[in-house]
Order: sequence, then structure tokens, then C-alpha cells
Amino acid sequence: MISKSKATSQVLLQSQPNFRDLGGITAKNGHKIKPGLLFRSGDLHSISDEDVAKLEEIGLATIVDFRSEREREWRPDKKIRTVRNIYHMTIPDAVRDQATEFLKRNDLGGLESLLIDEYRRMVTEHRKEFADLLNLIANTDDLPLVFHCAAGKDRTGLAAIFLLTALDVSMDLSLEDFYATNGYNAGYAEKMIGRIKEKGYNGELMRPMLEVRKEYLDAALHEIEHRYGGLSTYLTETLNADIRKLKNRYLI
Repeated sequence: MISKSKATSQVLLQSQPNFRDLGGITAKNGHKIKPGLLFRSGDLHSISDEDVAKLEEIGLATIVDFRSEREREWRPDKKIRTVRNIYHMTIPDAVRDQATEFLKRNDLGGLESLLIDEYRRMVTEHRKEFADLLNLIANTDDLPLVFHCAAGKDRTGLAAIFLLTALDVSMDLSLEDFYATNGYNAGYAEKMIGRIKEKGYNGELMRPMLEVRKEYLDAALHEIEHRYGGLSTYLTETLNADIRKLKNRYLI
């Protein structure tokens, strides 16, 4: 459960529990992120009509979708009438096909290594997509905005780490937000494991693919430290984040 230092502990959408407001998270020097403007989520394919109405009620205006074209075709987001802009900042789900092969071979070690390598790949090969997100957030007037991938955990989780760091949130609270996904997605993870078991495979082997873990994020942060000189430098010099503008717009 998220701590009381945050304002995201309530489930905002019953049909997509990993949809959450980054507003209310405490930054340094007593500031907080403004509520109701920046959201993170899993995909919006299976949300209920009631939850569509909730998103229209808050005036959701912009969607940033990190998923591949294949993922978007398979599970298109629901139409939300207030949304004026949809940006496809594609970060392909490169591990999906490989995961299936490791599952068939009953290879737990292979599955655990997949996401470690994937996190390293994302921070090196998809710098542009993360930079584009931060630039959009710094400059768009079409708010509220939500950024999402499929489950809202890996691509979205890294994006949230970068955004929260740019907004002067401590790493402790940024990590708390990152790991909170495991709680919000717990029901989804158990359902997927059950489906895999029904197909005759060891569903528990897929748990590393359905959770966020310390070793995944550590791999990304180590890569950033080694290649780019640390997270702060990565944000300002590689992702070209306008830190001052982001803080001025989103902190109170």
C-alpha cells in the first residue's frame, strides 16, 4: 500500500486498478505534485462504461501510449470523448515472444533475465520516446494526461521514475510509486498465472514477467550511471528534460 505521503492510495478506476494520479506525491522542500493533471496506467482496453464516464468527467484530454502497433491492435483503448490527442510513443514489447519460449522450456532463470535485459535496453534504445514524453508534459496545454503501456508496470514504470525525479521527488518515494504496481496488479497477475496453468504450463514461472522487481530497476539505473553519468545527467543531457519548466507547471 502507498504511504500517506502520497495521494494515490485510492483505486480511481474499478476496471483498471493501476490507473493512478501522480498528484499529491510529495517533492522536496515541501512541494507536492498538482492533483488531477498527470496519470499513469495500464491499457484502457477493458475499462467499464462507468470508468469511461469517470475519465470523461475529469476531462481526460491526452493519452500517451507506449505500446507497439501489435499490442494496440490486439487491445485498442476504449474511445473517450474528451480525449483530443493520442500519441504513440512506441517502445516495443520485445520480451513477449521470448518469454513464451522460456515458459515452454520451464526456464525460470531465462524468464528472470529477460526483464533485466529489457530494462537495460529501454533506457539505451528508447531515449527518444522518454524524451518526447517529458517534452510533451512540459509544454502541452491539453491536460489531464495519462501515459500507459500494457500493464502499466515496466515502460510506464520507468517513465514515472524519470518524471518524478524531474519533479524533485525523492528516490524513496519514486520507488514507492514504482513498486506499488505489484499491489495494484496483483489480481491481474494471479488471473494470468491461472490461465497459463490451464494450458498445461507452470504458471508460477511467469511471475517474474508480471511483477516489477528491484533487480530490473537496478539494471536500468546501473546502465544509466555507467553510460550517461547518472540519473540527473541522463534527464537533463540525454532526455533534454526542462526541469525548471516541469517544476513550475506541476508543483505547488
